[in-house]
Amino acid sequence: MFYYNLSKAFSQRALIAVLICVLGINAHSQESDPSPWSRFGFGVNMQTYSSPQQLMGGVISPLMERDVINPNQPASAAGCTSTILQSSIYNSINSMVEGDSNTTAITGNIGALSMIIKQNNNKTAMMFGLIPNSSRGYSLYREYEDQVAGNITEYYRGNGGTARSYVGLARAFKGKKWHHISDEDSVLINNRSLQVGAQFDYLFGEVVSNEVLDIENVTFADAYISTSMRHRGFRGVFGLQAYQLLKIKYDQNKNFIRSTKLYLGGTYSTRSNLNTDYERLRAIGSFESNQFYDTAYYYSDPLIGETPAKWSAGAAISLESASGNRLLVGFDYAGEDWSIYNTDSTNNYLLGDTVNVQWGKGSKLSTGISFKPPSRGSGKSVLSRTTYKAGYSIDKYPLSYNSNGEFNQLAEWRVSCGLSMPIERSRSNSRVHLGLEYGKRSLMDVDGTFLDNTLEENILNIQIGVTLSPFYKNLWL
Repeated sequence: MFYYNLSKAFSQRALIAVLICVLGINAHSQESDPSPWSRFGFGVNMQTYSSPQQLMGGVISPLMERDVINPNQPASAAGCTSTILQSSIYNSINSMVEGDSNTTAITGNIGALSMIIKQNNNKTAMMFGLIPNSSRGYSLYREYEDQVAGNITEYYRGNGGTARSYVGLARAFKGKKWHHISDEDSVLINNRSLQVGAQFDYLFGEVVSNEVLDIENVTFADAYISTSMRHRGFRGVFGLQAYQLLKIKYDQNKNFIRSTKLYLGGTYSTRSNLNTDYERLRAIGSFESNQFYDTAYYYSDPLIGETPAKWSAGAAISLESASGNRLLVGFDYAGEDWSIYNTDSTNNYLLGDTVNVQWGKGSKLSTGISFKPPSRGSGKSVLSRTTYKAGYSIDKYPLSYNSNGEFNQLAEWRVSCGLSMPIERSRSNSRVHLGLEYGKRSLMDVDGTFLDNTLEENILNIQIGVTLSPFYKNLWL
């Protein structure tokens, strides 16, 4: 049982120490998301699992937060106040139901591992890190009886995934103006800013699929098919963010009263080639003894596919007051069109089965809200300095499946909530993130309705993240 005592700084630091140890054990792992839908393509596209953004439903493009990392928005690094290290761990419970059959899978791993290097008061920042991209994880079987061979069982199993490593730079351009309080007095304020950034992304990973035909009658040989694809690809990612002060008010003594701010943002990822080492093996033998002694077919060849361009755009508005109260509401939309590859054979090898699966137009709509309560009193407790977040997203995957003669797109919705709290009795800006996420994944028709009588997945994620930022004498905690 996890116990967290707000009154003791040791408990917070112990939590972070344990998290760092876990991350150190498996810092280069890829995400795990067990799903039968991951059988084709790269597998299931992974959530970022960058806690500060995931708690708001995955709103990414417009967020300009100073004390956390936004790894999928290159421009955001320029707005951070100092050097930051950030990552998270998560536990996922995936309940799958189809007809009268059901099962539950429990997995866990690390989320995005990111770092920003930036000097205080510097307008340029460097970023690098590792982000989960996709996951393949399924284990299925089908039993039936043949009049000649007897009982037959077909097994389908897959594993692996892909990730993205990145390195980039960001730069901020800030504008100032004199704000008139009265005819005789004014204050200098930052009324607008523009942030630009660029990343160099490297996609890598391996996805494996295994198929076994197990025939109970020993006079017949069992069959085994294994397909392995090792992917590599480079692309550029560009980001832009803008901030505009809409309204601000001071009293006659130059004390801040309240303000309204607007944030805009967008990203663009270039189309790129995908280099794949493709291997396919067919063998016969005995499944029970795990001995496949005769290779019937083997194929190995370097193939070249392609990934489409991807873009995102969003906006947010925040209301702040002198008491420390802050309310922010934002939305984000992202899209990538894989359907362009249905007209040629460029990426057919990624699907494997073009009869039952087609490429589609992927998209994601996210909305989120964050709230920081007023900081009153001399103590200013941890709870009053904590930011509370919630969000909702609907994600359409770039894959469509043949369901009763019609192709329907794979989609999911998720709701999330959580909090981001500072470390008590620490002089650094380090924070701990705790979050809960629940969603459903299934096929969706053209009207946006989830279909009945198809495989449904109910997903529950629990996240624990940490953002470490050094302070005086390089103190991170």
